[in-house]
Amino acid sequence: GIALSLAFASPALVLLWLGPVLLGQPFLRLYLLAEHTGCSETPDMLTNTRTTITNPFVRWLAWNMPFHVEHHAYPGLPFHALPEAHRRIRRRIVHLGRGYFSVNRAILGEISRRSTPAP
Repeated sequence: GIALSLAFASPALVLLWLGPVLLGQPFLRLYLLAEHTGCSETPDMLTNTRTTITNPFVRWLAWNMPFHVEHHAYPGLPFHALPEAHRRIRRRIVHLGRGYFSVNRAILGEISRRSTPAP
């Protein structure tokens, strides 16, 4: 890809790969951090993963992967069955986030508390 873009003096690499990666990475990081950060490190999928309740557009764009506990607990379920799985196991989910901004704010707050020395 890089060699061809340079050889043909084409902006294709930047326009079709590098630009979208740079624009999307901040949002992807926030999305991915919410999935497991701050959860237990046990094999129990109901405790080591977070489901984040979000708007229908994000659920559609991510193929219902905000139902992340459900996805890990029942990996054979197709994406369209995850909302129903959520309704069935919601009471057993340990980490249930109320939106990605809220989850990331809590994660950053915890990081800040841990990095601030005690008086």
